[in-house]
Amino acid sequence: MDNVVLALDASTKATGWAIYKGKELTAHGVITAGSNNKWKRIEKMSTEIEKLIEEYSVSEVIIEEILLEDIHHNYNVFKALMYLQGEICHMLDKHKMVPEFVEASHWRKCCGIQTGRGVVRTSLKTMDIAFVRKQFGLNVSDDEADAIGIGFSKTNPPLKVEKNVVQKDEFGFEFG
Repeated sequence: MDNVVLALDASTKATGWAIYKGKELTAHGVITAGSNNKWKRIEKMSTEIEKLIEEYSVSEVIIEEILLEDIHHNYNVFKALMYLQGEICHMLDKHKMVPEFVEASHWRKCCGIQTGRGVVRTSLKTMDIAFVRKQFGLNVSDDEADAIGIGFSKTNPPLKVEKNVVQKDEFGFEFG
């Protein structure tokens, strides 16, 4: 029986998620929370993630890691993301599960997306969406694209990254 992997691009406002059975992407979406109260948003995210675990009989969870260097971008957002990850870990513990964490640079490398100095966040989001469009034929938001890429890195071997080569998909979006 194939493992069922839930991949998460966790955020307190819009959490992208993807379900993989074996190497096959079987479902994806975004959980949104509009409350001004971060604790209510965190609670909603945790509750909705738990529903996904039960609905799809998830056996593994992989989450994009929050890096300490991100604390300098926005301290309050960093804290909220850490609280969310803590709540997710607590909820998973009730299911006797321990999440795997993956850095964005690693999962993108597995998807053949070049990262590093000089590559800005907005262009990465565009490349993430282009990867999903090319690999799966799907038009998705950046939150979904990130979750799909995170899950892809867990379930598929790394793709080769060609340095300094800009490729375009059939829609004209650059990636690679």
